[in-house]
Amino acid sequence: MTPAARPAHPPDASSRFRAPTYVRNVIERRRLLAVLRADSWRQLTLIQAPAGYGKTTLAVQWLRVLEAEGAAVAWLGLHRDDNDAHWFLSHLLEAVRRALPESADTLDDLRELIEQGVEDTQRYTLSAVLELIGGHPARFVLTFDDWHVIDDARVHRALVHLLDFAPPNLSLLLTSRTRPRLPLSRLRVRQQLTEVDAAALRFDLDEARAFLVDLNGLALRGDEVARLSEGTDGWVAALQLVSLSLRDSADPAALIRDFSGRHHSIGEYLAENVLDALPVEILDFLLATSVCDRLCGELAGALAGRGDGQAVLEELERRDLFLRPLDAERTWFRYHHLFADHLRRRLERDRPEQVPELHRCASDWFSAHDLVPEAVAHALAAGDPGRATDLVESHAMPLVEHSRMVSLLGLAGRLPARATHDRPQLLMAIAWANCLLQRPHDAQLALDHLHLAVPVGPEHEEMHSEADVVQACIDIYGDRTDRVEELVERSLTRSAAYRPWIVAVAANIQTFCDIHAMRYRAARDRQAWARPFHDRTIGPFAGVYGRCFAGIAALAQLDLPAAEEQLQGAVALARESAGRRSHAARLAGALLGELHYERGELDEAERLLEESRELGAESGVVDFMVASYALLARIRADRGAGAESGELLAEGTEVAERLGLTRLRAAIEAERIRQLLAAGRLREARRAAQDLPGGTGWAGGIGVVIDQIRTGSVAAVRSAEGDHEGATALLEELIADLQRRGQVRAAVAATVQLSVVQERAARRMAAERSLAAALAHALPAGLYHPVLGGGPEVAAVLGRLLARAEADTWLDGGTGAGAPIASGELAALLARTGAGRMGQACAVELTGRELAVLRMLDLGRSNQQIARSLTVTVNTVKWYLKNIYTKLGATNRAEAVSLARRGGLLP
Repeated sequence: MTPAARPAHPPDASSRFRAPTYVRNVIERRRLLAVLRADSWRQLTLIQAPAGYGKTTLAVQWLRVLEAEGAAVAWLGLHRDDNDAHWFLSHLLEAVRRALPESADTLDDLRELIEQGVEDTQRYTLSAVLELIGGHPARFVLTFDDWHVIDDARVHRALVHLLDFAPPNLSLLLTSRTRPRLPLSRLRVRQQLTEVDAAALRFDLDEARAFLVDLNGLALRGDEVARLSEGTDGWVAALQLVSLSLRDSADPAALIRDFSGRHHSIGEYLAENVLDALPVEILDFLLATSVCDRLCGELAGALAGRGDGQAVLEELERRDLFLRPLDAERTWFRYHHLFADHLRRRLERDRPEQVPELHRCASDWFSAHDLVPEAVAHALAAGDPGRATDLVESHAMPLVEHSRMVSLLGLAGRLPARATHDRPQLLMAIAWANCLLQRPHDAQLALDHLHLAVPVGPEHEEMHSEADVVQACIDIYGDRTDRVEELVERSLTRSAAYRPWIVAVAANIQTFCDIHAMRYRAARDRQAWARPFHDRTIGPFAGVYGRCFAGIAALAQLDLPAAEEQLQGAVALARESAGRRSHAARLAGALLGELHYERGELDEAERLLEESRELGAESGVVDFMVASYALLARIRADRGAGAESGELLAEGTEVAERLGLTRLRAAIEAERIRQLLAAGRLREARRAAQDLPGGTGWAGGIGVVIDQIRTGSVAAVRSAEGDHEGATALLEELIADLQRRGQVRAAVAATVQLSVVQERAARRMAAERSLAAALAHALPAGLYHPVLGGGPEVAAVLGRLLARAEADTWLDGGTGAGAPIASGELAALLARTGAGRMGQACAVELTGRELAVLRMLDLGRSNQQIARSLTVTVNTVKWYLKNIYTKLGATNRAEAVSLARRGGLLP
């Protein structure tokens, strides 16, 4: 048998997202529908019984009733591959997408997101789905057919999450052969559970008569119907077998007399009374096609070696041979589970030599139609792991370059343990996938196998060069640069000979090294050189990283317009190519948030940083994590959300320790020390400063930056202890080092800190000179927050500088303060320090939902409690809070409540 030629338009493979279309040989279960209607608004409906009891049929009939009443229905027919949480979430999103087409863009973004392998993706994805469903104006029914195939704990937790946080308009419907691991007792006590079991599903005498006589047209007396009903115990599958047998029986009365479902196994009965009575060509077709879970005409024809597959499928349906259409167009079909199981056992018994060939044929067909998971599954079922490995290998790098790393690793995980060890191309893709998902151990393991599989020699130079680039990528994710430039040199010098992807990533790695060696101009030039390679890569990953690194270099030099251009471009590229919630978009968004923070645009900075870390900030190089943890924690603390800030710092510390990222730990501890000093907890701040890590053991500029962070924090503690002279000496040495290395942005921040120390020491003239020098660099660049966040000391010094400007007594230019700054610019900056905000009148209008959130703030409710009350996600609550703060001119919860009460918005 050979696979069919690929058609111009492959058949739609979406049958698992559509409720089966049953139109023949089915009676309406009015008795059970009445039960379901009586409890129609309960949260969970569970239809549980062994195979052959009509679970799916009842579910379909009930969904038709609900759809007629205006409900939106999402259907997911579960397969074994849904035991992987990634596949389950992906399929769930597609099911909801088909029920809510107006939300397709958001759901597509979520599907891209789960490919990034972020630890908290499942929770976020489910919460976002529930929020979409909660916003739907009508009832929404989410159906899972064949839940018994699920035994993965994470997938079970996902269903529990859906139940725990379901909005009022959401109901769930499950069919299962076994009792699911769900909090059924709790739901039952709350009267949120409807159960239909095997006893309820059995046909009663009236239903058996309707099925056998009215629907199947059998001429049976009342006592004969009763005998058959009793003999089958109302089992629907057995009654259907009886009806098939009676149609062609030479002695119906004898068959009825002898029949008893208790004394005949289903397999024996099938063999004796149904299959053996079929024409040989039909039996051959059934056996050949039984290897597949679903069938279309072309696939069935390929398996059976005939050109009329669709016609035969329709004939089987007409004969009621346990074949069910899966869509209204009658493109896809499946056999009843009982029937399929028996056919497969009979195929194994009678024609075992055909089984591998049939699976190979199915694998070829699914592969030709780009249905890779099924193609791999059938290749493995054929006992051909080499074929399965070929399939995964051929799709591996395209999946990586499209940021579908989790899909690749899921497919590779189905292969035998050693199947990949002699496959260099597949090992390379697995190494890339694990590296980009920041799984360094697994990435290194794949690289080690790769080096063993590929001999050293000029004919393998490109592969070894690419392996070196992967190794360098692993290193920079670990914040190490000691050997990285050497690893990527060959890929950069031979750029014309290598794939654009390799060159683009190598250029990004070299740019990272340039940034952390303080070669900012070289970093920006490198990215300008690399742009053509970025443009020729598949997928956005390399291009987004390149723009981000160029933005970091520009920001370090206080070229904020260039930084904004690069970071905005990175965000746009990521969102357009990978989705708004993609890994790439989150990384770029974090750095763009940092830029807004430096400009003093705190609302926008907080929004972007919160979006970035909402799915977990443990991704990318350390620069991204510093923004997502330390900087967001600072914003939270400054706005009065101390508990949330503490949680961010604790989470960041755990990540830094687990991944061995000393620079991240130093940045987080520095922010913790800043907050302790602001709260007057000097003893704790001193201990934290003593425990700060040093840069010893970290090569190049990364070790230097760690030491610079330590110096700034120790200076802050000394100043708080009254040792202003010691703090000044540390800061002056730090500023000289920063200026010598060209770290302009960091030098401005350190100079503002020096001004604060000098003001505390009553060295007013020195404080003015220092702040004026910082302003000379900061204001032309639009860098405002080092001044705005400097506290009352900076505000006092700024006030005196304003007086000097107005009196035309600006400091001597020889001091380094630069040319005089216009008094209007200084006055505007002083006004932004926050003076007088609490005295402003509260003449604003809030929406109804904002007022509801405000009232819950007044009651002391947490974000999580507010989210549950309003049936929204925590992220949505934070959006409402941002709007409230903006309208009221508040910076935290307490201030918002106070201003609202003063303005009459609260009693």
